[in-house]
Amino acid sequence: MEQTAHTAHRPHDRRDSPRVPFRFLARCAVDGEAYEETRGDLSIGGVFWGTTHAPHAPEVEVRVVLPGEHSEICARGQIVGRRDAGLHIRFTALSQDDEMAIARYIDEVVIGWE
Repeated sequence: MEQTAHTAHRPHDRRDSPRVPFRFLARCAVDGEAYEETRGDLSIGGVFWGTTHAPHAPEVEVRVVLPGEHSEICARGQIVGRRDAGLHIRFTALSQDDEMAIARYIDEVVIGWE
């Protein structure tokens, strides 16, 4: 019975917001490194950077243009996890306006999927 109760209630999911598939530019925060266009996931708190190369620095820079927008969102993030398919990035520098723009976009996508 105890095991059933434990499996019925998962530990708090670290993802406080949904993630949506997205294309963006990312690079390790190293002067002179080129941005890599990538497929990954976008959330309010960060991105999953689909890459096969090992990171050269613990921080990354991400550039995103949301559909229908003309301005680019530039964010800085910290690598918080690694898998064979890529890197989990948590935003550490993102303006409140840019965070709200990402949140609105994700809401539109998620509502459209339901």
